[in-house]
Amino acid sequence: MTAAPDLSPIFVHAAPRSGSTYFFNVLRRHASLMCFEEPLSDIFGYWEKKGTGRFKERLKWDTNHQFLERDDFAEIIEAWDTVMPFYPPCLPYRNYLPPGGVLSADLRAYLAALIEYAQSRGKRPTLCEVYSRGRVGALRDVFGGFHVAQYRDPLSQFGSFFRTLPDAGEWHFLVFPLMELGLNGDHPLYSIIPEAWRLPVLPWPDNDKAQRWATAARYKAIAAAPRSDAIEKLFRWHLFSWLLSNLAAVSYSDFILDIDKAHDEASYRQSVVDAFRSSCGIVLDFSDLTKFSRYYEFEGVDMAAVCDQVETVIRRALQDGRLERAALTLGSRPPTVHLQKAVEMLFAKIRDSLSTMAASTDRRYVTTEDWRIIAGKHRLIWFNPLVREVAQRAHPFVSPILRAARRAGLLH
Repeated sequence: MTAAPDLSPIFVHAAPRSGSTYFFNVLRRHASLMCFEEPLSDIFGYWEKKGTGRFKERLKWDTNHQFLERDDFAEIIEAWDTVMPFYPPCLPYRNYLPPGGVLSADLRAYLAALIEYAQSRGKRPTLCEVYSRGRVGALRDVFGGFHVAQYRDPLSQFGSFFRTLPDAGEWHFLVFPLMELGLNGDHPLYSIIPEAWRLPVLPWPDNDKAQRWATAARYKAIAAAPRSDAIEKLFRWHLFSWLLSNLAAVSYSDFILDIDKAHDEASYRQSVVDAFRSSCGIVLDFSDLTKFSRYYEFEGVDMAAVCDQVETVIRRALQDGRLERAALTLGSRPPTVHLQKAVEMLFAKIRDSLSTMAASTDRRYVTTEDWRIIAGKHRLIWFNPLVREVAQRAHPFVSPILRAARRAGLLH
């Protein structure tokens, strides 16, 4: 007799620019798995039926994703006709930290449809996601499975976020922490951030695309401030996002993957391989793992001092119980990793990051004037609040025209 294959889901919880696509590809190589890349993306809202989900041309800057043999969303395209009726709106940030640790009914139905689609084909569903770190406890409650929290050197990751702006005029990655912390800023986990450093909590309604567009544009406008202190603020928000969201993921996961350590240390890499062989019955191949260090220094920004500030805030919240109370709201079951251990693990990673950056010989230096020029060059017209208000009012009328142009291939 042969044992029935384990078809319980695997979840990988990461952040953008953390090696998440690479690890997705490592898992994707296994015929026993059906891997879905970033299923919580809003992009699928433009797909009305199978075949309309075509991909934009590869970005004009080097994404380091040349290792992909198939398009990122190939598996989701395959499943789309089945799961489309369950696909809910505005997935990435809505209830990113689920109220009371409970997933919304529509998100449960959508993810269940993806999981069941893979299982119906005899495959183990594997969901590799960059919008799920705050949802790990709630996902574990509903779907069980094997959960992996993956993270990267936070200073190098911030450099990777920053790089996309001068190289490609792309604000998305620098704004990612603002959206994450701002839209969910009322949650106890993010309200740990001192009021002086918090972002405005802006509306993100399910049924008002124009308001969601205006909200995203306002967060981009905040990030695009050409002032001398703008980079320090962006880095501090990035670090709070990195620490608190990774803490939410680490606390409720079964395995912690430090992607830098997997590259640097053969013994650690082998321990990761052994853990996945034991827990999931698959053998990982990291033979093509490459590390991209993206260290930037910014005039007037003491990154070590910002790291100390953020660590002090988190330690105080740990000591007075606020951090534990917040973490316990993320799921109905106790965390899998003790909170103190998770916190110390992440603090150690920040200290290693500072040391590695200090030893790096290829750091790039950005002056205050450089930032003013970069931010000015890539400012968008709707960063102006008056223009944004007019655009928001016109959005319901203009959006269908732009959408039709995209489908016709007139816009990219």
